[in-house]
Amino acid sequence: MSHPFRSLLLLVSLTMGLAAANAAPPADSLATETASAPELQLDAFVEQHCIECHSGSEAESGIRLDALTASSTWQADLATWSRVVDVLQHGEMPPPDSPRPDPAATSAAIEHIVGRVARSGSEPPLSLRRMNRREYENTIHDLLEIDVPLVDLLPEDQSVQGFDNVADGLSISSVLLEQYLQAADVAFDAVIRRIKPLPAETRHVEMMQVRENIDSVKKKKGGTIEVENSFVKFTPGWPPARLDAVHPIEDGVYRCRVAVWPHDPGDRTLSVAIYTGSLFGPETRKFIGIYDVTGTPTNPRVIQFTTAMDEGHSIHIVPRIWPEHVTWRDKHESRPGVGIAWAETHGPIDQSFPSEAQQRLFGNPDSITMVPEQSVYMRHRKGVQRHVVASSQPEDDAERIIRNLVPRAFRRPVNESEIEPFVRLTLDRLQSGRTFEQAVRAGVTAVLCSPQFLLINRDPSVDSYTIASRMSYFLWSTMPDDRLLELAASDRLRDPRIRQAEAERMMRDAKIQRFVENFTGQWLDLRDIEFTTPDGKLYPEYDPLLVEAMLGETRHFFAHVLQEDLSVANFIDSDFTFLNERIAKHYGIQGIKGNETFQRVQLPPDSVRGGVLTHASVLKVTANGTTTSPVLRGNWVLTNLLGRTVPPPPPGVAAVEPDIRGATTIREQLSKHASVDSCASCHKRIDPAGFALEHFDPIGGERTWYRSLGEGEKIPDKRISYRKGPSVETASQFADGRAFDDFNQFRECLLQDQTSITRAITSKLCVYALGRRITLADRRDIDAIVSQAKQNDHGLRSLILEIVASDLFLQP
Repeated sequence: MSHPFRSLLLLVSLTMGLAAANAAPPADSLATETASAPELQLDAFVEQHCIECHSGSEAESGIRLDALTASSTWQADLATWSRVVDVLQHGEMPPPDSPRPDPAATSAAIEHIVGRVARSGSEPPLSLRRMNRREYENTIHDLLEIDVPLVDLLPEDQSVQGFDNVADGLSISSVLLEQYLQAADVAFDAVIRRIKPLPAETRHVEMMQVRENIDSVKKKKGGTIEVENSFVKFTPGWPPARLDAVHPIEDGVYRCRVAVWPHDPGDRTLSVAIYTGSLFGPETRKFIGIYDVTGTPTNPRVIQFTTAMDEGHSIHIVPRIWPEHVTWRDKHESRPGVGIAWAETHGPIDQSFPSEAQQRLFGNPDSITMVPEQSVYMRHRKGVQRHVVASSQPEDDAERIIRNLVPRAFRRPVNESEIEPFVRLTLDRLQSGRTFEQAVRAGVTAVLCSPQFLLINRDPSVDSYTIASRMSYFLWSTMPDDRLLELAASDRLRDPRIRQAEAERMMRDAKIQRFVENFTGQWLDLRDIEFTTPDGKLYPEYDPLLVEAMLGETRHFFAHVLQEDLSVANFIDSDFTFLNERIAKHYGIQGIKGNETFQRVQLPPDSVRGGVLTHASVLKVTANGTTTSPVLRGNWVLTNLLGRTVPPPPPGVAAVEPDIRGATTIREQLSKHASVDSCASCHKRIDPAGFALEHFDPIGGERTWYRSLGEGEKIPDKRISYRKGPSVETASQFADGRAFDDFNQFRECLLQDQTSITRAITSKLCVYALGRRITLADRRDIDAIVSQAKQNDHGLRSLILEIVASDLFLQP
């Protein structure tokens, strides 16, 4: 490795290893105990109702209970007992055609199992973990007051129980630490402003005075035209509208304005997506937002936003027009487009030199100055000097900087033994001939790669500072703010009422949006929304504006349920949702205008919509893009909404691939697949939810028949390339024997057991909040949280408040 901090990396690796070793749980030493009376009752229950099918080498589903009794080694058999509780709780065992135990006996058996697990003395999974990459970026941003992308510099984090902030999935390696070191180096560079900014100026461009735009119109590139001195674009692709004259000539924060108007919109609302970033190349561009296009050529709408931009970055104006851009062959209406009259940037409006971030990190004593280091070439500016940070008393300033940074970075008070290694490293760099800035860089990056910074819940006991971090990383995905640290200093966060009051405050803060996006992104798999792209022939109505609307609906819906403390039952069924024009038309709901904002919409009484299972976002991520699979969707419902664990398929069993040619239905294929004994036990649990959701296509539209590219009835519309395939069948029955005909009846069945749904959602929240796996050993704590929140109708906010107030939240 050629990085100059090789020795630092080795030091951090060794320290991290020691921290992990010291925190490792003790080996299982649980001894078999003498069975108590309740355990003997449980043995009798198992003998009477379970052993006949679950014994010997031919045990159903491979679950043997003949050698598993209430007095067996519970730690080793926890997974099996968890499955036993699962099927008993949902009435799936004994099977519907077998003699059923009295409900009270079943409840008692579940309670005996849960109680014995809770008393088994087994250590819960530890919450010791490192930050995931999003938490790392947020923490660095808030600590140093910078805004530079860091996530893509780090590898994706592994998901455990559905979330990427769980200890078991957040491993440490020397390679990862090297990447953290690189990210810390980039962050340090972002603190320092190297070039003294010019006074803010306005750079303006009239679109049809740009040579490239004139050429595009002349050569009809992309069908672009000129209308009343505006450049009119019809498509979201190449060529982009060129705005070279307003590109920033130096890095900084800019106030940007763009004047747009709709050209022949018809009865639709035209919109634009605006991005900033490099004009060419693979660099990720920053998404600014979706804006509705209104006004006229003489009085256009002026869109204004403020953002950080690098030298040479461009504003990208991308039309979002639906129904998908009318082709030149269509004569029944004019082709809609977006007219762009002019654009401008004003800045840099951040004139601080040194930067505010630098002043926070380095302080602002007279001893620290910005010193010209070398001349640099800039295309639009002459005589530019690149500056470095220097000090007239480097040792004193370097030590002060590190001593001030460490407690803020470690999110708690620190003693001399914790600070000294970082101070010594920094001073060693000075003494070896490094410059002041280079020495401070070494110390700061060492702090940002240290175990004390990277690890959350790192101490074996939970003190108030650990509680502050747990609350902050739970709800804000970042370090605690001053208020939380002040409460930690006075040890007041041990009071559950104080924790609840702080959680209320945090949920009113704008940073709660991080929780909304991160939690829904993983619980509902919204991060995978663009993982697949539907076949353009089967789903020509699919477009980027719809994707953005899908995400907007679900995030607004979740945020509303949270802020209004509505029951989590709304995730299964609700009489409202949040729509913009694009997704409202997708759902066949009229009267919604505009794509820029989402509005709360009361759903019609006969609408099948309501609850996240009917959101196009969820229906999109639970399909493969082109086809739907009851197995994928059924497994998703069991795992994400009902909190049930589905074992992986047996080895050697081929996956069932839906037939887009329309020759066979997915139900016919699954019927053959589920006839295999090794598959049947799981498919009777998985498939019913999947069959119910066949009511919806891969992009969330309602359907009564499948679209086909081969077999089937032709559709008269020449613009449609697919055919009418087989009819959709949604009827099925649950493993407990309850039958349903359609999706509405299926949803009603789900709502019959709201307690199980609330428990499942609460468990998901606890996994995310605690950063560790939730097991059957936590069942009593989960049930206590659910019980406490019942007085507020199991409101989502109430569940979060009960979680932070619970003893579970304080476990190591």
